[in-house]
Amino acid sequence: MGLLIGGAFAHWLGKRISFQGYKRTISICYAIHGGSYVVFSQMPYFSLAVLFLALSRAAIAVSSVLNISQLLRHVSNEFRGRVFATNETLSWSTMMLSMMGAGIASQSWSPRAIGAVSGLLSSSTAIFWFWANWTGRLPEPARAGIEPEEVEVHGDPVV
Repeated sequence: MGLLIGGAFAHWLGKRISFQGYKRTISICYAIHGGSYVVFSQMPYFSLAVLFLALSRAAIAVSSVLNISQLLRHVSNEFRGRVFATNETLSWSTMMLSMMGAGIASQSWSPRAIGAVSGLLSSSTAIFWFWANWTGRLPEPARAGIEPEEVEVHGDPVV
């Protein structure tokens, strides 16, 4: 549910924010994701744990949709496939290393401790993103991709 709600919210938000707003939103999303994951990992009540897990997933969905939208706007057609393939390869490689690390850690630490550390590490992304934005290291690149209003959708709607 969190992924669906976050994706729908990002679709709505992405049409309304500037590049500067996008960068702020990504920082906030990483902070919400990590913080929610820490709370989820420590929550003694199942229903509240599910709520915080959904909040974490919603934040990740918002950042994912907004990041992909920005890539589509800024990467030219001739490089788009390579950029997306590299992005996905790095994302999945990081995920596999993270899961391996959690598996190794599970030999010595509790799932709650591993979840808390995982959430804190995820939140650290917000700190680095905020710092890079604040120090001017995230300027908007030239737009070389396509704007949303330029996309044509053909075919019958899926029912």
